[in-house]
Amino acid sequence: MKKKYVKERVTIKYNDPNPLFKKWLGEWLKYSEENNLGNKTALARALNSLEKYPLPLASARECIILEGFGPTICEMLDKKHKKYKNEEMKCSGNVEVPAEKKKVSKKPKAGPSSSKTSPKKRATKKIVPETKSEQKEDANIVVMSPSTFQIILLVDTQETKGKTKKALDATICELNASKVIYEVRHLSVGDFAWIARDPEGNELVLPYIVERKRLDDFGSSIRDGRFHEQKFRLMRSGIPNVIYMVEMYDSRHLGLPFKTIMQAATNTNVHNKFTVKITDNHHGSILYLSVMSKMLEKIFEEKVLVGCSKVDIKEFKMTDDFVSLMHFKEFNALSSKTREMKVRDFFARQLIQLSSMSVDKALAITRIYGTPRILMNAYRMRNEQEGRDLLTNIKYGRLGRQIGHKLSEIIYEFYYNTLTY
Repeated sequence: MKKKYVKERVTIKYNDPNPLFKKWLGEWLKYSEENNLGNKTALARALNSLEKYPLPLASARECIILEGFGPTICEMLDKKHKKYKNEEMKCSGNVEVPAEKKKVSKKPKAGPSSSKTSPKKRATKKIVPETKSEQKEDANIVVMSPSTFQIILLVDTQETKGKTKKALDATICELNASKVIYEVRHLSVGDFAWIARDPEGNELVLPYIVERKRLDDFGSSIRDGRFHEQKFRLMRSGIPNVIYMVEMYDSRHLGLPFKTIMQAATNTNVHNKFTVKITDNHHGSILYLSVMSKMLEKIFEEKVLVGCSKVDIKEFKMTDDFVSLMHFKEFNALSSKTREMKVRDFFARQLIQLSSMSVDKALAITRIYGTPRILMNAYRMRNEQEGRDLLTNIKYGRLGRQIGHKLSEIIYEFYYNTLTY
């Protein structure tokens, strides 16, 4: 009988992956605090974000994906890093090889992906069940081993459709210049997402999605209610890391005060499980996406990806060796506007129309009281004061805050006093 040998994969964990960037930020922060400069808060946020990031950053430019890093801090770090490398070369006596003489590694050509573009032939493995009954249950389970898949940026078709050919060309040119693999495709929710694709054509959605809004469109969506509806659909998509990208634009044509719009962005960051990223312009948005694509390649290249249904997805952690991801077809089908909605979904959408109600609060309430009838029955079983306090202690959001008495009263007044008389 032959012995079976199991190849063990070693996972590298970095104790201090970015010591130089951390050191320089710390020095600048200390100087800013000692001299009471206005940038100390921004530097503190950037340093805190960098200390939590578990992987090495190849350049200061890559810091743009982290919370608290804007173009100014990235540029400061980039200049410092270049100066450091030049001084290091002078001390060692080395001469940098001109870029045109360096060997170019053979990587897949950037730009729109095709079905012919495939990673290494060490194909991913579909798990084959032992019995016929198991085959029906597990037919969609796919396992992608490290280096057998390709990360592709998906761009929603609406993002490449402009009112003029100039707008269309600008988007395509920016994407091509970014040197990342991308594909234009219809997304039922969000404007940008990433998938892992294997040689057999299986596609798994990475746990990141981006909704891009130009500042004037952001203001319009707040006025007409699309903002709340989009947040609701993003949170229900099954993708845990939602990035709300707000692209700066002429503040004279916003339709709402600039302060009001930025407050809405801040509230989205605090009260919802969203990361809000402000970019200077369209070029800055594409730059962010290209850096994000390269970082995701680095994060997932040594991980084992397992295809799962939405209900079986486990929380993603950077340190995980095995990552459960949703199949793209399921993601797009579940997020579609035209899909059959449950009463719970209608109830949540109804709730978010009330004053002071956020998506997180509505979802927390509907997890306990799934329909208006269930909530009304709960009110009928209590006296008036107990009814007004019924929802007060329900916790919502990542911070575990409570709904509060004021909002609980508003909901009671609307669903019990108003609708029953």
